[in-house]
Amino acid sequence: MIDLEVVTLEDNKEYYILREIANYLYLVNTQDDKDITIRKNVNKDGKNYVQKLDSEEELQKALELFANN
Repeated sequence: MIDLEVVTLEDNKEYYILREIANYLYLVNTQDDKDITIRKNVNKDGKNYVQKLDSEEELQKALELFANN
């Protein structure tokens, strides 16, 4: 069995971190494998935070990184 890290998002649902590229997190819901999302890992004041993407352009960048890695 693979041990995956889990994060809880603002909707109080838990997501597995499937992959991290650059500062983007590619996530899948622990209860529904059709529920996927991309967030970014941001470091503020020495702590890591998971945040929503800022724009459609940022989403496209994250998708391109995923496709090329």
